[in-house]
Amino acid sequence: MRLVALGDLVVRDLRRSAGTFSVAALGIVAGIGTLAFFLGLGEGMRAVVLGRIFPIDRIEVVPRSASAGAVAANDDAPSTGIDESTVRALRATMGVRAVFPKLRILFPTSGRGGRELIGRDIGTGELVADGIDPALVRGDLPAGTDFSDPLPRASNHPCVRDVDCDEPEMCERPLSREGHPTGEGTCSPPIPIVISPYLVEVFNGAIAPAHRLPPLGDLLLRSAQGIELEWDLGRAGLGLARQGVQRRAHARVAGISRQAIDIGITVPLAVARRLNREFAGDDAADHYTSVIVQLRHPSDTAAVSARVRQLGLEVRTSGAEQMGLLVTLITLILSLTSVIIVVVAALNIAHVFYTLIAERRGELGLMRAVGASRWDVRALVLAEASVVGIASSLLGLVVARLAAWGCDRLAATRLPAFPFKPEHWFVFRAAEMIAVVGFGLGACFLSALAPAWRAARIQPADALAGGV
Repeated sequence: MRLVALGDLVVRDLRRSAGTFSVAALGIVAGIGTLAFFLGLGEGMRAVVLGRIFPIDRIEVVPRSASAGAVAANDDAPSTGIDESTVRALRATMGVRAVFPKLRILFPTSGRGGRELIGRDIGTGELVADGIDPALVRGDLPAGTDFSDPLPRASNHPCVRDVDCDEPEMCERPLSREGHPTGEGTCSPPIPIVISPYLVEVFNGAIAPAHRLPPLGDLLLRSAQGIELEWDLGRAGLGLARQGVQRRAHARVAGISRQAIDIGITVPLAVARRLNREFAGDDAADHYTSVIVQLRHPSDTAAVSARVRQLGLEVRTSGAEQMGLLVTLITLILSLTSVIIVVVAALNIAHVFYTLIAERRGELGLMRAVGASRWDVRALVLAEASVVGIASSLLGLVVARLAAWGCDRLAATRLPAFPFKPEHWFVFRAAEMIAVVGFGLGACFLSALAPAWRAARIQPADALAGGV
């Protein structure tokens, strides 16, 4: 049978039995629609969890905790931090793309700022700060941004007010016992800092509503670069530094980076080392508190983690593996429900074809009598099933996309702001959607195999004579 003739017969039969096929295909539409919906939701959640909250292409390495009772495999690894020789060993590890040391500010600090952005200053009695390798955040900062220690460029001119200094320098003054700037200071450029998008999310979801402040939108975030912060070094609400001269320095926001510390500010590594040496001692400046290890591929995690343990260190658990597994399991369970719906619908389609074949017995017999082969009859039934499968699967995808759009709209208008609230909850990947359509087509095709073979076994003489 020619392809054109087969197409004409398929169109004629489907049009004649449109009502019957429409009812039977509803199950395929529902099953494929829910399958695509849940797969899109799973990919969307995975994009948020593993893309924004828990990056899977890097791990953070920290000194092995003394409370764990474990004995370091490398006796040279210091218990107070990670030294430079260990960092070099990590860089030489197979599967490691790059290594970026981090150094926590290990003395009390506090700060306040934000008047230019939200209309008033917000302060904290305890300000957590991290020092990081500038190379790790360079790609997140605007082109030409200088994220380095400004001390070598300082004029160190004496001053008592900011107006005594030339732009961009500001007056860095000692603090009195009560915590107020006093006496003569020196002019120095503000320290560049970066903040984490997680901190912005926390502000929008918790701090802003509690203090009746406007949330930080995209426009405000773009204007955040250059916002200045008063940073009290060596003094905080819970205590004072054990050494060094307490003073009020100034910091300036250089940008927003996912590599920054979640709650607090991140400064250049050289700044953290210099300040730690001044306020906490040489040991606090010479040993890193953690190291970010960028992997060549997520599959290298196990091998790199084993090498980390050999060096007497441990991997800080971020929860990425557990959260990724949880999202996968939930998606799998919901997808299995959709698969069951498709299978039941396919059985219903098989029943429909059995019924139609019984009704068309005489017609099929006449086709055989005028020269149609058994393969022609099988091709006719299977082609009809394939058209039903493709049409119902594509309609299911349309239903899934419409449902996803509706959910996105409801989430945007009805759900309150919370950290990392996504703008879109669904990610429909082309390869997965093609596979879903293929699954719907395959289910309908397989359901029609038995009816097609039964139709091909009809004898022309028996069909025309009304025999069984």
